[in-house]
Amino acid sequence: MSSSRNTNRLAKKIRSQTSLTLSTASRLARQANVYLGSSVADAAHPHQRRLEAQLAHVLASSFQDRQLNGALLGVREAGSGPQSLELTLESDMADEVLRELLPRFDHIYGGIRGVPGLRIRENRDRVVLHDALSLAQVTLIRSDHGRMRLPSAREDEVLLWKRTPGGLSRDERQEAEEWAGSEGSADLQVRDLLMSRILRSPRLVNRTAEPHGFANCYTHHSGDLVIEWCCGDTVETLCANLLAHGIADGLPRGTAIELLSPHSAHLGDRTVILNRHSSCLYNDKVREVVEYIKKGYDS
Repeated sequence: MSSSRNTNRLAKKIRSQTSLTLSTASRLARQANVYLGSSVADAAHPHQRRLEAQLAHVLASSFQDRQLNGALLGVREAGSGPQSLELTLESDMADEVLRELLPRFDHIYGGIRGVPGLRIRENRDRVVLHDALSLAQVTLIRSDHGRMRLPSAREDEVLLWKRTPGGLSRDERQEAEEWAGSEGSADLQVRDLLMSRILRSPRLVNRTAEPHGFANCYTHHSGDLVIEWCCGDTVETLCANLLAHGIADGLPRGTAIELLSPHSAHLGDRTVILNRHSSCLYNDKVREVVEYIKKGYDS
């Protein structure tokens, strides 16, 4: 924060929203480098939050440590409002983001990959992804404003978004129902709200990928999203900036945030898990790793 007054205001806010002590809240507030009041604009409708949460979940489990240019989920910017979300994608990752999100049946995997029920509308330099079961939708554009390439089927894949454009396949409907009533999360409203906020906050979460151009993200089940990194912000600094932007607004106070150690924290009762390694994992091999990731996108 830029002044002691703003730092004190943020500390009081953190203390009121969480079960952290005032001394811990003050320590976090001193590490934030954003002004209080820049809260994330939440999606107003539950269906919109649920779709955005599932997009974040799928992207995290799909890209893992394959990001480029510091775009953790392939996203550089988010233009958000109560009724809409527009994501500006890292150009080198844009086509792969679209491919990973659109639903397809993978016979080798034995199930559906992507977001069940997600359908597509093209509009020149942007793509609108919409939910076949609701009015929820998300717009995708490339950071270089080029046109995105629609994915083609790979071996042993069936493109469900293309086969059933006006409805859901039986397998998709089952997957959609499991996500909407998942037992992997104790509180589905918290899961949807928090993961939606992560998707709407790329400038904050991308700080974890900034030092090397990539970090690591994954999921254990439908109720969580894990972000791991080794250089740059500490866990407390990242948490401080997220809290300053309203990541914990409206969450149950007792489970809003738990600082387990200097290297690990839980948000929303393990909905989002933040882990930072105590030392660099790559040292002088970062450039080699980046080149390897780029080759994967070129193939």
